[in-house]
This record gives sequence, C-alpha cells and structure tokens, in this order.
Amino acid sequence: MKITLNDEINQFLNRCLTNIMNDSKNDFVGMHITKKNEKKVIKMLADAGIPEFQDIKNCPSLFLSVDEWENNPYHKNIHLDWIKDSHFTFERGKISGFELFNSDVIQKDPNRELNDWMKLRAMDRNFDALYLYQDDMDWMFDAPSEANTNDIPAQRAHGKVLTFGLGIGYFLYMAIQNPNVEEVTVIERSKEVIAMFRNFILPQFESTKPIHLIEADAFDYFNEEYLSNFDYIYTDIWQSSQDGLPLITGLLEQCYLPKEKADFWIEDSCLEVFWTLIFLYFESLARNKELEVNPYYQTYIEKIAYYFEHINETVSDVETLKTYMYDTNISRSILSIKLDRL
Repeated sequence: MKITLNDEINQFLNRCLTNIMNDSKNDFVGMHITKKNEKKVIKMLADAGIPEFQDIKNCPSLFLSVDEWENNPYHKNIHLDWIKDSHFTFERGKISGFELFNSDVIQKDPNRELNDWMKLRAMDRNFDALYLYQDDMDWMFDAPSEANTNDIPAQRAHGKVLTFGLGIGYFLYMAIQNPNVEEVTVIERSKEVIAMFRNFILPQFESTKPIHLIEADAFDYFNEEYLSNFDYIYTDIWQSSQDGLPLITGLLEQCYLPKEKADFWIEDSCLEVFWTLIFLYFESLARNKELEVNPYYQTYIEKIAYYFEHINETVSDVETLKTYMYDTNISRSILSIKLDRL
C-alpha cells in the first residue's frame, strides 16, 4: 500500500499526533467528585477534549445511581457469604462512591482520529459488591463497569453459546436469560472457580437451559473444528487491557473469528494501542520516515507492515485510512497473522 501525502492527509496526521500527545483521560481516574463540584469537573473534562462533554448544556451527569445498579439482575439475585479455598476467594466488599472510574469499554473517537475516551462516572454513594480474588488479587467483581462491558455481548449471544472464562458467572447469568440463547458451554481452566461456582452460584440461577462447564485451557479449544459447533463465542480470560491484547493475539493466531460471530471482553480497550500503532505505520509510510516504537510492540508493527504491504492500493483520502485503523475485523485479521510461518 502507498499513501499520497496531500493536504487532507497531512492535516489528518497532524490532528492524530496532537491527540496522542494530549491524551489525558487517565489523569481523571480516581478524582473525588461531589454534587457541588460536578459542573467544574465536567468543564475540566470538556477542556481536556473528551467528546461527550463538548456540548456542556446537553452532556450527561457524572453520577450513576446505586439504587438503579442494585436492580441489576445479577447483583440483585446472586447472594454469597464469604467463601474461600487455597487460592480463590469470593467476598463482599465496599466500593467507594464519589470517585471517577472508567465505567465501560474505551469509547471510539467519533471522528476516528485517536481521541478515544473513557466513560468516566462516579457512584452517588458507597455500595457493596461481590469480588473474586485470586491470591489476594481482585480478578472480577459485580460492579457497573463489569456489567457495562458484559451486557452487550450477553445481548448479542444466540443459539449455542461458548464462553471462555467463568469468573463470577456474570456473563453466563445474563446470557442464559437471553431468549435467543439455547444453551451455554463454559471453558474455565481453574477447577477451584468451577467448584465454587457450581456449589454456590449456579444453584441461584433461575434458568433451566443447559449449562456445560468444562475444565480446560482456552488455547486448547480455540480452533476452527471446535468453534464451528457454536453460533456465538465470547472470551473473557484477561484481567485488563494490558494483558488482553497479547492474549487476543495468541487466540486469533490459532483461529481467526469475525466480529459477526465472536466478541472479546473489552476488545476496544485492548485495541486502543493497536489503532495507534496502525496510525504510526501510516504516518511513517506517508512521510517516508523511519518508524521507531517501543520494542514491546515490534511484533505488532511487523504484522501491520506485512498486512499493508500486501495491499495493492494507493490511498489518497482520509476516510480509507480511518477505516483501516478502526475496523474491528481488519484489526483481527492483522493480529491473526503468524509471522513465524511466513
């Protein structure tokens, strides 16, 4: 692929570089907020360039209602006392209100120019949540951020569903209530998590739809032959976007899955850095400059270069570059490339 460096593309590259340099969304996480200073904080978020606060008169409230959250079906119906084995613990704990947190997956910049943003919110009071700890590290908990990042995949689920990763069973609980879902198979590598789920959480499920629990590693089952048995596939085996991207990459190298058939938990959050790497490759290509990145990302750059080197196209418009940067199936195709087999 070649890129024609015209005025339109040159200005696009400059805007993206500015957005990368001015990215300050993480600066607001944990900020204390009250009803009195909410407007002031919204003004700060607007000044930082976060898209949803650019229209001050019509922007959303920063507060989420605990009362509304407590009507969440899982949070309302699943009740556990303190449970513990040698490695895993289920425990109810307090979550502080009035502190900004990322309440959802990363939100794509509507202009597709790398001004991607967090949906920053605060609860309007303290509340209880169910935590799953692994050796004192919190792995999952039933809070709005978990719900917001799992509810849409649960709504997209249909037919015979396969999910990799069990956790506290939030996705499973929501998916099994979906009238379009016939049954769910769960692959979870921890026999302790499966045992605690089967003994304490599963009996509280109202649905009688078939649920199959398999103790195994996701990588042992992530192949075309096995995945072809299911209509919808969901994967949630990482703790955050930091470990998510390499795990998504490893899975896709074993078997490419299109967005139409499968979802990965917080995929856009995991891909945010990948969109930037694609952009940096485009910028180096358009401006005929050497591309230097952190060695950690070198393999991703090599995949990106291989993919676009095999596209016989000269791009002279910004929209095409934006599509290449932000299209989920294109990103998955690039990540699925096996460099050691080329």
